[in-house]
Amino acid sequence: MKYIFFIALAAVWPARYSFAQDLRPTVTHRLSVGDTVPDISFTRWNDNKIIKLSDFTGQVVILDFWATWCGSCIRMFPKNDSLETQYAGRVKFLLVNSIRSTQDSARHLNNFFHRWQKQRGQPFSLTTVPYDTTAFQLFPHIFLPHYVWISPNRKVIGITDSEAVTAANIRKALQGMILTAPIKGDRYDTDN
Repeated sequence: MKYIFFIALAAVWPARYSFAQDLRPTVTHRLSVGDTVPDISFTRWNDNKIIKLSDFTGQVVILDFWATWCGSCIRMFPKNDSLETQYAGRVKFLLVNSIRSTQDSARHLNNFFHRWQKQRGQPFSLTTVPYDTTAFQLFPHIFLPHYVWISPNRKVIGITDSEAVTAANIRKALQGMILTAPIKGDRYDTDN
């Protein structure tokens, strides 16, 4: 009986530490403006809850790829939070930390969020999804920050840098328009 318990434990234990990104979408190529985004799953940082893009149906979702060492990324967080509040229920920022490109770790993230709360006297409020691999494969990039704008019907309507993150562009996205902001052009070979 003891052996059966240990075999069962060995089979289940790895699932405890797996993340939702292991559920790969069927899309195997990088996506561009106009493409449909699969229903990607993420594991939320603060409570390990699995969330999916379909959880935000009817909203513009902005994937904000970032790293703990990216000052430009961090400087955008208050603005992103303000825009999400201004367009509550219509716009959702998902802060995506892709370990393949950032080399961040759980320790780096814990330290970052602890410092944030200590310096500002309030917890970090934007939805953060660490350890991403799927979104990075679909939207490869080199430079941060990197923003992917997804329409309420899960079409890519923009791939931009931080300068395009404005209330005017959010209004365009909410009206179903493709952004006129320049498409961020850095590329990353995901086959290596």
